Amino acid sequence: MTEKKRTRILQNLGILTLSLVSLYYINQLFNDQLEVFRTAINSIVVPFGIALFLSYLVEPMLRLLEKHMKVQNRLLAVVIVFIIITVAIVLFLYFVGIIIYEQGVSFFENDWDNIVLWVNKFIDQNPSIESAYQSLQDYISFDNASPVIFNVVNIVRSIGSIVIIIVLIPVFLFFLLKEKETIFEGIVSVVPKKYKHHTRELGQRANDVIQKYFNGRFLVMFIMSIALTIMFMAFGFNFQRSLFFGFTLGFLDIIPYIGGFIGMTLPILYSFTVQDTLLLGEWTFIGLIAVNLIIQGIQGNILQPYIMGKEVNMHPLLVLSSFIFFGALFGIAGVILAIPITGIIKASAQYFNELKEDEETQPKKSSPKPKKLAQK
Repeated sequence: MTEKKRTRILQNLGILTLSLVSLYYINQLFNDQLEVFRTAINSIVVPFGIALFLSYLVEPMLRLLEKHMKVQNRLLAVVIVFIIITVAIVLFLYFVGIIIYEQGVSFFENDWDNIVLWVNKFIDQNPSIESAYQSLQDYISFDNASPVIFNVVNIVRSIGSIVIIIVLIPVFLFFLLKEKETIFEGIVSVVPKKYKHHTRELGQRANDVIQKYFNGRFLVMFIMSIALTIMFMAFGFNFQRSLFFGFTLGFLDIIPYIGGFIGMTLPILYSFTVQDTLLLGEWTFIGLIAVNLIIQGIQGNILQPYIMGKEVNMHPLLVLSSFIFFGALFGIAGVILAIPITGIIKASAQYFNELKEDEETQPKKSSPKPKKLAQK
């Protein structure tokens, strides 16, 4: 590494460090003002992020209408898509959603007390872990939980903001489906002329990566929900409770690595309270863990690569890190936009790397040899 290159790296690291320190002190000095600003940003970014996610899910349906069913009018195609989405959501809520909701309420109203009783009985029978359990109980006290409860109360009280978000989601979705290309071209128009080509190429690549990821991830989540529901039924859970646990775990699967295993906590604890009615009795929890590991392995090594394709190539660890990083940085808006931001960064890095490789592989133009003076 040359001295010039080393100096440039140190300068960049110094600028980055100073920027992070400046942001920290700005946040400390103007926390109240920034909190108001973040709230205002979230009120727009949250419905926009959800609408963006939905737009990627229904984009293939829109292309199907335009290319294969010859619906040339974009507005008509968008209206048809909205009707199909509305019917699909209503049918899902009527046949599946209501069961999941009722089972969730029933679980926390009836079965949660049984789980707590089983845990307390288990602790009493194992004095060696009683001290650790007592420490956990002291930590999760009302005094520690009160800030969380206070925040939940604030969220519930801001029912007007929730209604606004619900209203804005279909509005944003409509314009994203109908005017996405126009919006993108409007962004490109303010870019300097010599960078327009690169901006279009980056936008197209980022759009492809994000769309394939979201569409593939949604399909994988749905398949996992069905597979896990069947797994719980095979172990002896009733249909309604299997549906509740299966779709809960399928939804949590959007968080790589830890989502599925966090979701397994509830059905495992529940299995201890109804072990007499289950296939393996008191050993059901081992079967649940083993089969879940097998399903997760099939999903990660076969299902996900086949559905999402190698071109997406977003490693689960990268996805998890992006959720944590952007969630800590921007809150709920960061969690929603974590994948689009990561997709843009990934596509940009690949594109500029390709440009650099092309420059290195192109033969350097040899300088023209000076002409010999004509001899007299």
